[in-house]
Amino acid sequence: MFRKLAGVVVALALVFVTSGPIASQAAGFGLAEVPKLPAAIGVGEKVTATPVAAPKGVKTTYKWFLAGVAIPKASSATLQVPQTAMGKSLLVQQFATIGKSTVLKGSSAPVTVGLQQVPSVPVVSFAASGSSTLTVTLPSDNVPGAAKPSYQWFHGGIEIPAASSATYEFKPEERGLLISVGVTYRLAGYKDKTVYSKDLEIPNLPTAYKLLWSDEFSAASVDSSVWVPQNGDGTEYRNRGWGNNERQWYLLQNSQIDKSGILNMLATRTGASQYNCYYGKCEWLSSKLVTLNKVGFKYGRVEARIKGAPGVGSWGAFWMLGANIDERGWPGCGEIDVTEILGRDINTTYGTLHGPLSGGGGRGDKETLPVSLADGWHTYSIDWLPDSITWYIDGVQYAKQTKVDADWVFDHEFYLILNLAMGGGFGGQIDPNLNQSTMSVDYVRYYSINDIGEVIRH
Repeated sequence: MFRKLAGVVVALALVFVTSGPIASQAAGFGLAEVPKLPAAIGVGEKVTATPVAAPKGVKTTYKWFLAGVAIPKASSATLQVPQTAMGKSLLVQQFATIGKSTVLKGSSAPVTVGLQQVPSVPVVSFAASGSSTLTVTLPSDNVPGAAKPSYQWFHGGIEIPAASSATYEFKPEERGLLISVGVTYRLAGYKDKTVYSKDLEIPNLPTAYKLLWSDEFSAASVDSSVWVPQNGDGTEYRNRGWGNNERQWYLLQNSQIDKSGILNMLATRTGASQYNCYYGKCEWLSSKLVTLNKVGFKYGRVEARIKGAPGVGSWGAFWMLGANIDERGWPGCGEIDVTEILGRDINTTYGTLHGPLSGGGGRGDKETLPVSLADGWHTYSIDWLPDSITWYIDGVQYAKQTKVDADWVFDHEFYLILNLAMGGGFGGQIDPNLNQSTMSVDYVRYYSINDIGEVIRH
C-alpha cells in the first residue's frame, strides 16, 4: 500500500506540459539541471544540445525556440540553424516522458545566433628592443576559435592606408604618434566582430636638425635658379588683387640684396602710378618672390630671419603654397603661413594653415611680443611633419596644428614665398602719410628633422 501511494505522488509531481519557453525547473532524477548549447552558434550550422541525462526507460524530447517562437518539427537534440536566425536568440527545452506524464527538465541559456565573443583585446608591442616593427598579440579567448582575423592599423583613430597585415613597420616620421590596431574576426554564418588594441606611442628620438638647403643672400642679386618674381597685380595669374584686394604692383627690382647680404623688399609709392592696377592707377610698388618650379620642399623645418615692415597698412609674409596649385587650386593645394606681420599690429606674428575645409579663415594662432617686430631681427620657423605643423618665433613654440580631418592637405611638395603686400583684407587701411616700407630677410634655411625632409630641385 505504501509503495503504491508513493508512486502516485511521484507521478503527480512529474506532470508538467509546456507550449513555450519558460524558466528552467528543478531537475528530476538528481542529475544536471538544464541542457546546454555551445557558446557560439552560426547560421546554417548543425547544433547539438548537451542534454540532461535521464535514467533508462525515460523518453527525452526537445523543443527549440527562435526569438521566443517555437520552431516547427524541431524535437530532437540536434538542429540545423535556419538562415533567418542571424542575430536572434536560440534556446532549447528538454522534456522527459514517463508513461503518460511529461516533465520539463529545463531550458538552456539563450544564445544569440551569429554572435562572436572576444572578451579580451589585442596587444600591440615592439618585435624586439629598438625594432621598428610592431606586432600584434591576439586574444586567446575568442569564440568561435575558427574565426579568421584581419587587421587595420590606425594613427590616433585614423586609418593608415594599406596597413592591413599582422605586423607594421613604422617610419621615422611616425615617431611620437599614437598607433593602434583593429582586429576583425570573420567566419561564415557569423557577424564580423572587431576589437581594438589600446594606443601605443611610438617613442620620439631626440630632435636632430640637419641643414639641407639655404639661401644666405650672399650674391649681388636675387638667385634666379631659386627665386622667380611674380610681377603685377595678380590679374595675369587670374587672381587680381592677389585674392585680397591688395593695392600694390609687384616688380623684381624692388627686391635688392645689399652689401651685408640682406634681401630688402621695398614697398613704395614712388613710380607706382605709371602702372595700371585692377582698380586704376597703381598706388604702390613692391615685390614678391617664389620658388615655384625651381625648388620645392616636403616636411622638415622651414626658417627665415626677418625684420618686419613698419607702417600701418604693410603686410609682409613668409609662407608656402602646395606645388599642385594649378591642378587643385586654392585652398585645395594647401597654404602654410610661417609668419605674417602686419604694420597695424607690428608686435604680433601670425602662423596659419589654410585647407579645403578651413579656407580663408584658416587654422592657427598668433604670438605677441613686447617689442616691435620691425625694430629688430626675429627668427620665424615651422616644424612640418606628416601629422603636425608647429610654429616658433626665436625658437619658442607658440602654436601647433595636427592632422584631424580632410583639411590636412600638407602631405606633398610645397614652394616658398616672400612678399610685402600693402593694404588688402588682412593688411587693412594704409596710413595716407606712409610713403614707403621695407621688409628685410637675412636668410632662408631648410632642415630635415630626424632625417625627415626632402628638397625637390626642378
